Amino acid sequence: MFEGLSKYLSIVLDYSVVLEYSNGVCFDELINLFNDYGIECYVNDTFKILHKCVVAQQDPKDKYVQTSMRNLMQTLLTTNRLHLVNTCNTEHFIEQVNELNESCLLTTSRSIFFKRLCEKKIEYNKDVAILSPKGFRIYPTLAEAIEDNPLPSVSGLAQNDTFLDSDARANIDDVVLSTEGDKFTLVKRLSGGAEGMVFTTDNSRYVAKIYHSGVITPLRWAKLKKLQALGITSPEFCVPRHLLYFRGMPVGYTMPLGKGTTLSNVFDGPDAMIEQFPYWTRLDVCETLLSLISKYLYLHMHDVVAGDIQLKNALIYTSAVQYLIDMDSVQISNLPCPVGTEEFTDPKLWGKDFSGFVRSLEDEDYSIAMLVFSILFCGLHPYATRNGAETLREEIINKNFPYTLDNSDTEHIPVGGYDHIWEYLPERLRVMLYKTFREGKSYEAVCWRDAVQVYMNELENCVYDDPEAYKLFPCEDYNQASIDVNDVRAQLEARKAKGNKAVEPKPAAEKKSFANAPTGRFVSSSVGTSSSFRPVRFDDDKPADTPQKSNSPFVPAGTTGNAAPAAPAEPAKKKKFFGLF
Repeated sequence: MFEGLSKYLSIVLDYSVVLEYSNGVCFDELINLFNDYGIECYVNDTFKILHKCVVAQQDPKDKYVQTSMRNLMQTLLTTNRLHLVNTCNTEHFIEQVNELNESCLLTTSRSIFFKRLCEKKIEYNKDVAILSPKGFRIYPTLAEAIEDNPLPSVSGLAQNDTFLDSDARANIDDVVLSTEGDKFTLVKRLSGGAEGMVFTTDNSRYVAKIYHSGVITPLRWAKLKKLQALGITSPEFCVPRHLLYFRGMPVGYTMPLGKGTTLSNVFDGPDAMIEQFPYWTRLDVCETLLSLISKYLYLHMHDVVAGDIQLKNALIYTSAVQYLIDMDSVQISNLPCPVGTEEFTDPKLWGKDFSGFVRSLEDEDYSIAMLVFSILFCGLHPYATRNGAETLREEIINKNFPYTLDNSDTEHIPVGGYDHIWEYLPERLRVMLYKTFREGKSYEAVCWRDAVQVYMNELENCVYDDPEAYKLFPCEDYNQASIDVNDVRAQLEARKAKGNKAVEPKPAAEKKSFANAPTGRFVSSSVGTSSSFRPVRFDDDKPADTPQKSNSPFVPAGTTGNAAPAAPAEPAKKKKFFGLF
């Protein structure tokens, strides 16, 4: 399939190729291509970040991704042909790889990367090879690739206001059938809303959402079919598993039951935060945020834009486990999300009919930025001010972001310790938030995840001397958890020393680690002298792990000594295996 790529000296590889084609012979052909022709491979930070997002979801349908990634890394790392460009920004990445001679970009038609190229109209002066349902094709210019694989226009179903259902309503003890012929008995009503009701079923793995009459439009049903066809079975995505019929008419779908409470019930100021999770610190806040952004990026990789991101549309069980709910309203492909929450939506979209257009990834970037601020500030809105305008809407329109980069003006910051939260954030995050909400700059969702990951690593490695930096509300006299910095550092040093102890070496044939493998090389001088090119170093992100044990360094305020009282038992966190990453 890839014979036409053999003429290039280097390939700029998009992660979508690994995700979408790992389960097939064409990926083996790609690896053979690198092997047989000695082609150099260039990726950026987004490549490995997206891989971490995929692996973190632990979805069975992605079981071949890690194997394929491992095989690809073995091929490229051991021959010094993998190069990492240190940026998450699409424009910066393209600017650097534009310097390469005789190179080609290899991507897919529905990838995040290709969509960014289309949306931003970035200039790329090399060939573009695209894998799509239509096959494989190499285009001499990016413009021709976009012309042949344009961004989709909104589906005509969005304007179809007819309904597919009948007057027959399924209720308790009724039996509904799936498309595959599976039977589900509705056992107990769990909740109800404007759209329908949720029931437990005789299958403990699923609950059923049954719509009210006059709710199922052709757009909604088509969207449910596409969501089911994605094959996502991770329980933390409450997407359709089975489409349900009653008396031959569509009535709803099954989904896994999310656990916990909505983010809005937890991230609602100091009282709610400390009541729900009394042993939390900044590290737990970061872990929660990292997990949420990873989930939205995972959806983006499947041609899904959440659209209506807000704190009410996710449940939180622990800092490591959250559930995305109300998934039947998302945008998938050209089937739009018809709803939106003004406070989380880019003002340029206000007043528009959400069902009348396809939202871009940049539209979603704004909502992700809102999510980042709201979680880091424990539920506060970025434009919430003191002594400001009469309405939040006015503050948003005027970009009255009350925080400054030099912390010189705190007059309009709401009381409650939010000025100290801002003060203790790392500079990178403060700059990104300030430029977003004060200057209107847009950062890609993957850039937000990267910045949060760095902040989380700093907290985990205890790089800050001031213990206030680790509190949910620094410098505030709340009954909140704190840490003993010296104790944590001592534990880290002890673990490091233990890990450095000499062990008996295993036979070479049994080694599975790539710790001693070549990690890439600097780009040759013919490529340019840009400092963006660095040797490849795919280091693992260390998972957050702050168990509440008797010798935990996390000490609730008001206690004495280094021992914290026993915390309520929480379910074990999922194991995350990132392979070479």
